Amino acid sequence: MAESTSSPGSRPVAGPQMLEALLNEAVGAIITIDEQGIMLNVNPAAERLFGYAVSELIGNNVKMLMPEPHRGEHDGYLDNHVRTGVKKIIGIGRNVEGMRKDGSLFPMHLAVSSFYVEGTRYFSGIIHDLSEQERIQSEHSRQSSIFEAVFNNVPNALIITDHERNITLCNRAVEETFGHRVEDLVGQHIHCLHVSREESDQIGELIASLPTGAPIEPLRADYLREDGTVFPGQFVGAHIVDTTGKSIGFLSLIWDITQDLEQRKALSAAQRMDAFGQLTGGIAHDFNNLLTVIMGNHELLEMVLSGEREITLLKRAQDAAEMGARLTNRLLTFARRRQLEPNLINLNEQVLGMADLLRRTLGSDLTFSTKLSPRLPNIKADPSEVENAILNLSINARDAMEGNGRLVIETAVIETDREMEGGEGWLVPGKYVRLSVSDTGAGMDKDVLSRAFEPFFTTKEQGKGTGLGLSTVYGFARQTGGTATIYSELGNGTTINLYFPAFEESPKSLAESDDATHVVPTSRGEMILVVEDNDDVRAVTEQRLAKLGYRVLAAASGPEAVQLLEANREVELVFSDVVMPGGMTGLDVAQWVREHRPSTKVLLTSGFAEDVIGANEELAPGLEVLRKPYSQQSLANALRRALDG
Repeated sequence: MAESTSSPGSRPVAGPQMLEALLNEAVGAIITIDEQGIMLNVNPAAERLFGYAVSELIGNNVKMLMPEPHRGEHDGYLDNHVRTGVKKIIGIGRNVEGMRKDGSLFPMHLAVSSFYVEGTRYFSGIIHDLSEQERIQSEHSRQSSIFEAVFNNVPNALIITDHERNITLCNRAVEETFGHRVEDLVGQHIHCLHVSREESDQIGELIASLPTGAPIEPLRADYLREDGTVFPGQFVGAHIVDTTGKSIGFLSLIWDITQDLEQRKALSAAQRMDAFGQLTGGIAHDFNNLLTVIMGNHELLEMVLSGEREITLLKRAQDAAEMGARLTNRLLTFARRRQLEPNLINLNEQVLGMADLLRRTLGSDLTFSTKLSPRLPNIKADPSEVENAILNLSINARDAMEGNGRLVIETAVIETDREMEGGEGWLVPGKYVRLSVSDTGAGMDKDVLSRAFEPFFTTKEQGKGTGLGLSTVYGFARQTGGTATIYSELGNGTTINLYFPAFEESPKSLAESDDATHVVPTSRGEMILVVEDNDDVRAVTEQRLAKLGYRVLAAASGPEAVQLLEANREVELVFSDVVMPGGMTGLDVAQWVREHRPSTKVLLTSGFAEDVIGANEELAPGLEVLRKPYSQQSLANALRRALDG
């Protein structure tokens, strides 16, 4: 029979060579079996897929390539097809697996068909390895799960819209923020969440003009809840892009800023109220300066007078001066009076409750930490005023550090008598809870420090500060029965201390501890070297030590202290400030003493929190730091601990 040729328009007939080439070059594995399942032909792709050579496959049953349960089902499938002629395509997924020569399993897609050659039925199977597809699907599923978890657990409302700003997806926080059910919002235009259609359109125009990949800076907008109430919100957003960088929608993040605004309003209200006290505050401040001089000289005269009549006259004058001091303090309190709601609160809980707000307010470049005293007694104060004070002091510290530095909030319990150094007003003897806010900022010089609590005094540029913040904090502290003090070194930072009367559960135990403070340990004839660069503080410290019976030497700097120590072997303790000029700090002095005079004791003092002192240097074991301001009782106790330790 002559070989046939193709005519125009007719379909070419594939010859044996073409079919063999197609079989050999096919990507998928192709296996031909007879009605008993014996493999008659396999292509190279089948060898690669299953790991067998052709000689190991031809003549063996195809079930060797199947794990259970497919192996047991195979004979039933062939029998059914022989009887009924029904073809079956085995689907995709882990339930359909092949088995390689090494015993490993893989997901596959299997399509089977039958054909006849000279009256004999054969079956052909085409197999595709789905391992990579399954890996991609698994990774896609993992990424989807992560996205869903993050999306639904973000505490603020997340909304995805299309280019027409129709809502396509929301997270669960949307229900808490707006009151709408998620399923009710999907499909609606985002206009439904805005109070003003005009404001919503403006945001839409901004979104449309935004370059792909560039986020929208935070915007303020008024939003509408499902119940009709309006709330102020903050909005940020960005385009959602596909793998090609093309925008396919927009993501909006919205949060309610009502609480933030309320806190700002409270602070602003406190500042406005304080403005009414400008005149009385200024007069009271000047009058208190006069009283300080009068009362100070009275104390010095009391030490030298011996006549009963003179002492009685002096006492009357002193009582009158103290009455005048109380009067000026009442004027200050009146000038800052607000309708407060004092409650018993724990300062540790207040600080911890504000930690997240403070971290957001301070920014990521600032290091923020707390040092909270355990078993802290309660104080009686208005919680909102405490929060305003902490927030105000923290913002001032942030500005002083220009956004880069270390802020420490510390709580402590102290017991004091009337001899408080550095305070703006006396504290009655008793137990107090101290809240300290310390920073590593620019610090204050003497002129600024002397006016820091004055209303309307500020070192900030015009328009960036009212000068009422510290005055308001001070007025609040005084209203609680406590006070506020500042310790600062130019170029080294600032610590502001707020003192609140402690409220113990057992008044009796408080009284007993107060009685214990009246026992003031004194000198046993020791000589102490005072190292302090501030002339006034150094002079007061010398008088205090002399009153306790100590012999005293004094130095204004670290190098001068070293010279005195080298010349005088009688010094038994060095009492040094930490931060001093001259290239030698109190820590340096302590190190020199350890190396050259190991038998001499050291006691340090500073107005900074211990965490700030040790920010760059570690304190030696057992080296105590007496925090300024300190009482005569605290000084006497610390000296004896250092000398006797």
